[in-house]
Amino acid sequence: MSRRYLRRAGAFLGGVAALLTLSSFAAKAQERPISFLNQVEPILTRRGCNQGACHGSQFGKGGFKLSLAGYDPDLDYESIVRYGRGRRLQRIQPQTSLFLKKPALAVPHLGGRLFDTLSEDYQTLTQWIAQGAPKPNSKDPIVVRLMVAPERRILHPKETFQLKVFAEYSDNTKQDVTRHTRVNSLNETLAEATPEGNVTAKQAGATAVMLRYAGLATVSHVVIPYVQPVSPPPNFSTQNPIDRLIAQRWRELRLAPSPLCSDSEFLRRASLDTIGALPTPDEVRAFLADKTPDKRARLIDRLLDRPEYATYWTLKWNDLLRNSRVTLQVKGMWSLSNWIHANFAQNRPYNAFVYDLLTARGGAYSNSPANYFRAAATPQELTETTAQLFLGVRLQCAKCHQHPFEKWSQRDYYQFSAYFARIGFRESAGAKEPTLYILPQGEARHPKTGERMSPTPLAFGRSVKLAAFDPDANGDRRVPLADWLTSRENAPFARMVVNRYWGYLMGRGLVHPVDDMRVTNPPSNPELLDYLAQDFVAHNYDLKHLIRAICNSQVYQRSATPTPDNRLDDVFYSRYLPKQIPAEVLLDSLCAATGVPEKFVDFPLGTQAIQLPDATTASLFLDTFGRPPRSTVCECERSAEPNLNQALQMITGDVANRKISAIEGRVSQLIRSQKSDKEAIEELYLVTLSRFPTASEWRLTRAAFAHAKDRRQAMEDLLWVLLNRKEFITIR
Repeated sequence: MSRRYLRRAGAFLGGVAALLTLSSFAAKAQERPISFLNQVEPILTRRGCNQGACHGSQFGKGGFKLSLAGYDPDLDYESIVRYGRGRRLQRIQPQTSLFLKKPALAVPHLGGRLFDTLSEDYQTLTQWIAQGAPKPNSKDPIVVRLMVAPERRILHPKETFQLKVFAEYSDNTKQDVTRHTRVNSLNETLAEATPEGNVTAKQAGATAVMLRYAGLATVSHVVIPYVQPVSPPPNFSTQNPIDRLIAQRWRELRLAPSPLCSDSEFLRRASLDTIGALPTPDEVRAFLADKTPDKRARLIDRLLDRPEYATYWTLKWNDLLRNSRVTLQVKGMWSLSNWIHANFAQNRPYNAFVYDLLTARGGAYSNSPANYFRAAATPQELTETTAQLFLGVRLQCAKCHQHPFEKWSQRDYYQFSAYFARIGFRESAGAKEPTLYILPQGEARHPKTGERMSPTPLAFGRSVKLAAFDPDANGDRRVPLADWLTSRENAPFARMVVNRYWGYLMGRGLVHPVDDMRVTNPPSNPELLDYLAQDFVAHNYDLKHLIRAICNSQVYQRSATPTPDNRLDDVFYSRYLPKQIPAEVLLDSLCAATGVPEKFVDFPLGTQAIQLPDATTASLFLDTFGRPPRSTVCECERSAEPNLNQALQMITGDVANRKISAIEGRVSQLIRSQKSDKEAIEELYLVTLSRFPTASEWRLTRAAFAHAKDRRQAMEDLLWVLLNRKEFITIR
């Protein structure tokens, strides 16, 4: 058979194949139209094409740019269909489209093979192209709710189950979208999840699998019990609702809690947590000698009534409200700090405290809360600060694109920002006091469309009714915002603050980090978080009541020493989680233990570090131990991680060593008092660790004193050793 004949035959057969292919795609084009929004975009998201590591990055990849997680379908459509001189699509022969050949690896693709030509995703995209690549249609139903089955599953290591994801659309239809959902385990050490939604347990603990589809996200909770079934020890009472809800979680996970902490541990822990100060030796002796059964509860009441309570929590809220002379000048800084202190001294309800902040008007010195709007000076900054500080919502991502792990969009961001669009500051003619006033006009506009945004609260799935309000009137838009935010019906408001305080007291929030409250960062104990929030609202947003309730629980009073059963648990509070003492409290504790106060520039001798109104007062010690600069409202600004510089500061640093050897210090006082070695050793333990020495510590220290040539040096050495113990620099 001649080569010429074979070439003609091949050409004929190729033509027939081409006709059949065109006929096939023409037939596909007549099928039900493919929705760019509901079918094409989910494929791009599921396959990772529009993620930050690929074409969803700031500048895209290989000249091809998609919006992150598909937040901007119109932009994505233009990028696919028109940009690059339209080279990515071939409507006549869809299978030759670069848009298909790249992910199918018919041509080189840095992202590798994402699907083959027989896959359903490939066929869907092919059909969309054959239909003429229709653009996003605003009339297409949109996803309003994402559901997962099962929502929660208990299984043992190596067990597996299959997730199913369903989307509910605006036209009231439901659809199984499992194969188009992006699936990620939130902790792959505990559970693995395949892209198809197959979940396998690996080791004991609890985690969740995150599911994302069409701009919405949800989670499926996975609980993997510990191997040995155990039960709470006999001394664990579940009469307290907090303890009962924690115990339910322990039973589910087969976790056994550590025993209760000692009285000296509790006294030290509660004192540092509530008033930011160590107990005195006399207070330790009195508490340990008290044999009444309710002495711990009475101690908490006494601590909350002390003036140091307001001072310590003023420090916390000065951090959160970014109080600083850098932004507020000296008078504004003192004005805001004094106002915060007065609120805590009076124990004003938390919702009233926040309401006053959000609706403040007038002079920044005469009306202190107005400084909130100076620390966060722009509508965008106020949007992000208010959302994160009081709701735990990190809206920063939504300023430019759809939040990758939440439902918040640019529209949500700028609608919330509209509440702050009419705020202005001016200098008064007389006292030159910065004055907050309401502008007669001013709008937030969508950066993409230019559309004027109407002030709208963040939607958490349950609407909170707002009083009738005309945003075009010359009224104050912040009033309905404050009404909504502090409403008893607004559960996220209460959930945020109780989670923050639980984290302060317990070493870890039920949601962690404490100011990142989102569906895809679920609480370790949802029922407990709900109870705390409801109880907080029922007690009129009383922060002292909240602290009292947590500190009176047996969960708070657990020992920090792990047992063989719970040594791997750092999430479910089966033992107390030690935490580093805040920088200011540590310096004050060092001063109290050595008997030598710190002298701060521009402040009288004896001023405590927790009394400093801002973070600009020079102190290498405070900066080394994590004092925050107050540039953001994020809790992450205060560093709680130990490091080498901190160790060197305590071991060889000038502050600690100067105070230990000071002529007017603790050691000199002990020598002048002519106390015995036993009394001196006991005193040094009490002023540092708030306890008496153990039997072995007694033997070692008394032997060291007996063999010392210089009694003063022996005391200084012991004090140095105690100050450098982990027990001193942590709350345990």
